[in-house]
Amino acid sequence: RGHQVDVYEKADHIGGQIHLAAVPPRKSEILRSVEYFERILPELGVTIHLNTECSKEIMNGADAVIVAVGAHDFILPVPGADNENVVSSWDVLSGKAEVKGHCAIIGGGLVGTETAEYVLEKGCQVSVIEMLDQIANGESSTILPIIMKDFAQHDVKQYVNTKVNRIVNEGKTILATDTKEEKEISIDCDTIIMAVGSKKNELDMEGVTVPVYYAGDCSGDRTASIAEAVRAGYAAANEI
Repeated sequence: RGHQVDVYEKADHIGGQIHLAAVPPRKSEILRSVEYFERILPELGVTIHLNTECSKEIMNGADAVIVAVGAHDFILPVPGADNENVVSSWDVLSGKAEVKGHCAIIGGGLVGTETAEYVLEKGCQVSVIEMLDQIANGESSTILPIIMKDFAQHDVKQYVNTKVNRIVNEGKTILATDTKEEKEISIDCDTIIMAVGSKKNELDMEGVTVPVYYAGDCSGDRTASIAEAVRAGYAAANEI
């Protein structure tokens, strides 16, 4: 649209959470979206500043700012969640956290089920704990049967309608409530992986005097999909 654009990224690469989303089985192809932007942005004259946090001085030196700082992983605030063997799905998928033995995954949404498949490939046993009455809610009808077949072959335990109450025994036991049967259950494990969602990142914009727009996960209370994030960026750019 004729603007001069600078992108500031505090990591050493662009793409954010896409790099995590591409780790589970069948997901590597979504890295093509990052490869596209790595190729097209320089062609459009966009300057990308890696390993750089955008200061307020830089922001105020521009005509407008689009904030797209994403989200961070969320740890369920239950007693015992601070034990060393309680890790996040993000840390597992990024390689920051090692997993072993029996992994109990708290959260059976798309991230939780994909993380389950990933640790199955590493030879772990897996249990998935989900508050709703089914796991992988929202997964496509083409992929869901593949996941369920994989889980059946690896004897993945599925605890649905289950609410985690606390983590005891130095992080080796989850005490939860079967909300359907209205009884407490105990799940023993070696590693606990939290996959209960994310929260938007907040960026201190006090003192920024130019127009500010938001795109992606940080723009609302609900986590954005890749398509939604792209649309939000497009909408923000059209407002300038």
